[in-house]
Amino acid sequence: MLCRKVNGIWLRMKIGRTTDLTVEEARKEALRLNSLIALGGNPYAEKQAARKELTFRELYEFYYCQHALHYTKRPKANRQTMELHVLPVLGNLRGSELTGEKLRKLHFKIAENSSKSTANRVVAIISPVFNFCIKHSYYNGTNPCVAIQKFRTKSRDRFLSPEELNKFFDAVQKEEDLFKHFFLMLLYTGARKSNVLSMKWVDLDFQINRWRIAESETKNGEVNVIPLCEPAIEILKQRLEKNNALAEPSLYVFPGEGEGGYLADPKRAFERVRKRMGVMDFRMHDLRRTLGSYMAINGASLPIIGKALNHKSQISTAIYARLSQAPVLDAITTAVTMIKSYKTK
Repeated sequence: MLCRKVNGIWLRMKIGRTTDLTVEEARKEALRLNSLIALGGNPYAEKQAARKELTFRELYEFYYCQHALHYTKRPKANRQTMELHVLPVLGNLRGSELTGEKLRKLHFKIAENSSKSTANRVVAIISPVFNFCIKHSYYNGTNPCVAIQKFRTKSRDRFLSPEELNKFFDAVQKEEDLFKHFFLMLLYTGARKSNVLSMKWVDLDFQINRWRIAESETKNGEVNVIPLCEPAIEILKQRLEKNNALAEPSLYVFPGEGEGGYLADPKRAFERVRKRMGVMDFRMHDLRRTLGSYMAINGASLPIIGKALNHKSQISTAIYARLSQAPVLDAITTAVTMIKSYKTK
């Protein structure tokens, strides 16, 4: 125990237990505290302030409730990422304890266990938490994310070849209608998995064959109106017939035990499809990319593809440029024809 007068008040400061510290260690700690007091510091007040400091989990709750839910895209999806990768590991640390070094280690660990893009996304979610809490005085330090260098990532351009599409159609036919229809709808609409999972009947217009996805449900925060092709309409009619036959019809096209009463992520069913196909380098999101790729192969312009897939940025659509060969071939053919015409002159 160290007794010292600080700012005119006698304070008793516990150094540590005899079972935890040696006499020499206790002397060193007493010397450190005396030096701090001599320089005008107050170890007792600092210790009390540290106890009152919010944990990162508490900081995140302030950010989520006061900002993320109202002003950010996909707050619930981002929260799931935090609860999976960050909060179990760092949630109980005080804000000042969450250093750049600890974040770097977490960044690398997520990259190894999951993917580099997921690791980068985690940092992108954490950084605004600190910015918000600093701005609103919930946290008095600096943003540790400024010390993190994000990984370079490569955009995936995988899509199903004609042979793989045949395998996919054969494999998906062996699934029950709920999963079969879901996977086919991913392919025929090019919509994101989360949107197809939560597709509502009220958002479908069978008179003009359109599906309207509200801005609160899209990745880029803008309304997405998807034209429905004939195969998609046929699936929806089958789903509607099944839904109307239920004692309590569902609000959702793909009802299930997931969040809100719709189908949960059908990972097991998709794994069965992949195994039947014998193609393991295949993800559900590749079905969306497959539609965009065949649009490009058939000469659709990049703006049209971007519109169909609801890309806000041209960068997202750029991966399809290399597949749009028809205009390039026409230009080459015209040039070669002109070149060859000089041969007889």
